[in-house]
Amino acid sequence: MSPDKDVEGITYENLGKLFVGEKCFHPCTPQAVIELLDFYKISVEGKDVVVVGRSISVGKPLSILLLNRNATVTICHSKTKNLEELTRRAEVLVAAVGRPHFIGKDMVKEGQVVIDIGTNVVEGKLVGDVNFEEVKDKVGYITPVPGGIGIITTRVLAMNLLKAVEKNEARN
Repeated sequence: MSPDKDVEGITYENLGKLFVGEKCFHPCTPQAVIELLDFYKISVEGKDVVVVGRSISVGKPLSILLLNRNATVTICHSKTKNLEELTRRAEVLVAAVGRPHFIGKDMVKEGQVVIDIGTNVVEGKLVGDVNFEEVKDKVGYITPVPGGIGIITTRVLAMNLLKAVEKNEARN
């Protein structure tokens, strides 16, 4: 697929451009996280950010986008030793591990920014990777599932599609 038509930003070429800082389509969910942070004026510069998830479509590209904003990024996963210690240390915690309610109250700290990217179905209900009810009163900010990053991801995809169409029409 041509990188100019890769509105999801997941071709090798677009991921490579992202890695070296060239202009390209960014994967939609990681870009949605950046847009959320921008909208709420949450700076990550100089902050400890922990991303729990290492997928090629979310965890890894999000880590690069955060690094490009001068965050100190730690990438973790479900097998990381001392995971609770690392997640509690973070000023911003991103859950993208793909396990329902994986992040509980013992893994977060007071006032923390928690961004839940997880989409899991449990007993016919959509839930996130974070146990929302358990942590919502402890953290400073938290995105809900459903109704959080997914909506912004859809917007990013639509904007990328519009840019691709405009770019293609400009060539014709």
